[in-house]
Amino acid sequence: MDDLTLSYSLADQSFSQTKSVGIFNVSVQLLENLARRLHFARLSVFSNSTLDGKLQLPPEVDIRYHNEAIHGKIARMIWDQWGVYEAAKNSGNQWLFLPKGFSSFLRPPPLKLAVYSYDAIHDFYRTNYPKVISWSESKYFFQCLRYTLRHSNVIFTDSDFAKDELERLANNFKIKAPLIITAGIGFTRGPERVVIKRNSLLVLTSIWPHKLTKRAVSYIERWQREAGFSGSVDLVGNLPVGLRLPDLTGWRHHARLPEATYRQFLAEAKALLFFSAYEGFGMPPVEAMIVGTCPVFSDLPVTREVMGIRGFSFLNDSYESFAQSMNKALSVSERQVRLWADQLLERHNWEKVVERIKNGLVQRENKGRI
Repeated sequence: MDDLTLSYSLADQSFSQTKSVGIFNVSVQLLENLARRLHFARLSVFSNSTLDGKLQLPPEVDIRYHNEAIHGKIARMIWDQWGVYEAAKNSGNQWLFLPKGFSSFLRPPPLKLAVYSYDAIHDFYRTNYPKVISWSESKYFFQCLRYTLRHSNVIFTDSDFAKDELERLANNFKIKAPLIITAGIGFTRGPERVVIKRNSLLVLTSIWPHKLTKRAVSYIERWQREAGFSGSVDLVGNLPVGLRLPDLTGWRHHARLPEATYRQFLAEAKALLFFSAYEGFGMPPVEAMIVGTCPVFSDLPVTREVMGIRGFSFLNDSYESFAQSMNKALSVSERQVRLWADQLLERHNWEKVVERIKNGLVQRENKGRI
């Protein structure tokens, strides 16, 4: 790796504008761990002014500002389709690393291309919720994905499930898939601190239908009435249009919280409730466990892969399954949660992620498609 030169693009990402805080956090943390754990002949980062103070990078990292990438949707599209390749070519580096999973479909990459991909959510929506995303947006991202599969030298994914999804789509597109490697996602335990648990539940919500927010509210309200739960229910995230919360004491809605406040809510809650019909990884249950909060989450192929038997999963179409998992989560011991957290930290850590990415880049170093 001593002679490897790489450009890493974060210029189009901003915490205040992102649709996915999870993708933003992974993109930043992946960069920081690559910069600290690997020795590059040169590492260039395409950044923007909103990221000042948010990146913890060694002083030798070459930071280049491209604020034009965050000046609205059209500007971001121009950056994605043309600007990022121009910046990469001008950097003189051998590799371009795109941490958001999509490449340009207007031109082939002028250098070796590595992409980190999370899922095939747009295919899921096209199949299950075809009217939710506009035809033009769906077409745009499908073209980006098609060309990502065609032109990438290597694609890294967050899970085996996501890898299988990309290989399935490559087959559907009749494209020979590039080298696809499950790199995973890493997690770290923060500094030890005393946390006083509140009698509260933390529920993640969203306007997107695959997050099942209406079902979550219905299940939680029924469970609360049946179980006699008297604590607070904090819902974090936007709500679907027309959804009214039950008239129960303790229910509070927060459209968005500052990251530090959210982390505090998560650590102080008795349980995290995570509903979903589709995920490429599903970070919140792992994050909850690490801070000592037991997660209750949808039983999906990827959550089984990521969590194993840790925490309590439920079948999306079964209230009884949800209620059983809720009752178990509120009675599980702190010692058990701590044990599960230790196991997850061993399984999902940045050292292993970086090693897989290093091996993938080395493997493809002299076998580029360009």
